[in-house]
Amino acid sequence: MSEIRTTVGEAGSAYIDLGAAGEVRDSVALSEHEMVEKVPALESLVLHFDFYGRLAAIEVTDSAASVLPPALLDQLA
Repeated sequence: MSEIRTTVGEAGSAYIDLGAAGEVRDSVALSEHEMVEKVPALESLVLHFDFYGRLAAIEVTDSAASVLPPALLDQLA
């Protein structure tokens, strides 16, 4: 089983690498999703997909502390 790696940047960004082999082929920013007013975290999320269309990574562009669960961030500290 591959390892999930999470890195948090000093400016509040985060990158969750789900361990997919290969390169990211497509990325989808969720900031334009119709649910962004109900779920503000969508504004900061980008989903990255591999060549086969499988989810490869999740990127938090800013405010990782308000988007990710505190337990995850505590594990990284």
